[in-house]
Amino acid sequence: MSAWLIERGTEAYPAPLMDLEPGERPSVVHGRGNREALVVLDGERAVTIVGSRRASAYGLRVAERLGRDLALAGVTVVSGMARGIDAAAHRGALRAGGVTVAVVANGPDVVYPPVNRALYERILGTGAVISEHAPGVIARRHYFTERNRIMAALGGVVVLVEGAQPSGSLVTADLALKLGRPVGAVPGQVDTRVAAGTNDLINDGAHLIRDARDVLDLLFGVGVEPARGRPRRAPGPRPGPALDRRLAAVLDLVASGTNTVDRIAVGGELQPRDAAGALARLELLGYVSADALGGFRTTELTPPP
Repeated sequence: MSAWLIERGTEAYPAPLMDLEPGERPSVVHGRGNREALVVLDGERAVTIVGSRRASAYGLRVAERLGRDLALAGVTVVSGMARGIDAAAHRGALRAGGVTVAVVANGPDVVYPPVNRALYERILGTGAVISEHAPGVIARRHYFTERNRIMAALGGVVVLVEGAQPSGSLVTADLALKLGRPVGAVPGQVDTRVAAGTNDLINDGAHLIRDARDVLDLLFGVGVEPARGRPRRAPGPRPGPALDRRLAAVLDLVASGTNTVDRIAVGGELQPRDAAGALARLELLGYVSADALGGFRTTELTPPP
C-alpha cells in the first residue's frame, strides 16, 4: 500500500485544519490507508481521544470503551497511536468496525512505537495514518508536540483519559480550547499522578466525561442522533454470556444503585470477599465497569433470557 498526499488548498484537504493559524496549517498531509477516511473529518463527526502512555488499567478500559461506543455511533476516532490511551482508543474503534485516524509524529510509513505494528496495519484497513511529515521521516522529540495541534484541530470534541501534570495531553487540551473546541476529561483517582492533569481540567471547568453519551451530547447536542438529527439512541443493549443465580443477583444490586463492595455485601448477605469476587467476575464478563472512586456501574450488556 503506497503513501499518498493531500495539498492545502485542494478539496480533499481536511477542513478543520483551516481553523489553525495560517502559519500552523500543514502545507501537505501525507498518509497511508483509506484516503476517504479524511472526508468525514469535518469537525462534526470526529472526536480526538488522547491520554497517558503510562495509563492505568482503568484508563485503558475507559479509553477502549469510548473508542468503541463512539465508533458504533458513526463517529471517527482520532488519536496518536502512542502506547497507552491512544492505542486503546484506536483498538476500541476497530473492534466496533469503525473508522479511526492516527496522527503520527513521523512519516506515515514509519511505525512508532514498533510494538504497535499490528495496530498500525489494522488502522490502515479501514482508516488512515496521517502526518505532516513525508514518508521515511523518523520522529524527533519536538515533532510530537507539533503534531498535537493537528489532533486538536481534527476533533469536534477533544477528550482526555488520564494525563499527568504536565503532559503532552494537556498541551493538546490547551490547543483545543484556543481553537474553540469543547474539551472533556474522564475523572481519575485523586491519589494517582497519571490522573492529576485530567482532574485539574475538570476542576478548571472541562466537561466531565463518564461515557460516550457525554461526548456525543457535546458533539451533536443533548439527545440528538448523529446521522439524522432525531433523538439519539445510545449504543446497546446487547446480550451477554449466561450468569449463574449468584452473579445475576449481584448484577441486580448494581443495577439498583448498590454500587460498592461493602454495600453489595450487605444487600446480598455476602462476605465482602465473595462480593468482591462476584464483581470481579462480572467485570471480566463485561456486565459491570469500575469507576475511579471504587464504585461499579452496569454496562450495555443484558443477561440472556
